Amino acid sequence: MAEARRIEVDEGWCIGCWECVELCPQTEGTQYPVFERGEKVPRVVNPQSCLGCLTCVENCRSLALTVDGRRWEGFVEPRARNKEEAIY
Repeated sequence: MAEARRIEVDEGWCIGCWECVELCPQTEGTQYPVFERGEKVPRVVNPQSCLGCLTCVENCRSLALTVDGRRWEGFVEPRARNKEEAIY
């Protein structure tokens, strides 16, 4: 079994847009999904399924995700501070 990656969702920053859940190649339609929809924010349920592709991190509008301590550095500020800003 693969070593589990350390995936963290910062609940204070997460706006609940669910893009990480929708875009993760190891979540939608897989037997052991990395993420599942929590009540307000995504929950990491099978970190050992993570490929380390960073798709979730690169597409996080609020910069709330880290994988093995890596946060997206392509933006200085979050692209959205609330769910309404996240929808375009």
